[in-house]
Amino acid sequence: MDLIVFFNTLFGFFTFVAWGISFFILFLIFTKKRFIKLINDQFYNFATLVAVVCSVGSLVYSEVVGFIPCKFCWYQRYLMYPIALILIIGLFNKSFIRAGYLSLVGVGIGAYHIYLQNGGGGGGSCAVDVPCNLKYVDIFGFISIPVMASTGFLTIFLALLYYDLSRKEIVE
Repeated sequence: MDLIVFFNTLFGFFTFVAWGISFFILFLIFTKKRFIKLINDQFYNFATLVAVVCSVGSLVYSEVVGFIPCKFCWYQRYLMYPIALILIIGLFNKSFIRAGYLSLVGVGIGAYHIYLQNGGGGGGSCAVDVPCNLKYVDIFGFISIPVMASTGFLTIFLALLYYDLSRKEIVE
């Protein structure tokens, strides 16, 4: 039980930090604030770090803690793992950064999963073995695994968007 509390606390903390950073990135996008190239490049590195931590986090929850993923958790994993791999490859070849925008699809899947988890969709389950409305994690009554995943996808999207916008302005 202590392992579950530790990982819930850790990933819950990461979720709050990601929300703060996402709001900061939104502020930078809307105010059109740009930095020098060295700092702007760190937004890509940050998006890569978020994708890797989300991928590792999903593996920790299933392989270490023992949570069985539902159908929509698998859909989110099907997106997150390739995004992490693509962004890692993109560290060496920047032509891959557009593929990271798949994270926006992950936000949509995560939002629907959150809807299902909170009683939407008729209350049925999406799988026989693990229902999609099961909450393994419930931090402060609103942070669950789909919320964490959606936050990760949104943070990746915003960091890549800012990186892409700032890179275009430096080139022009």
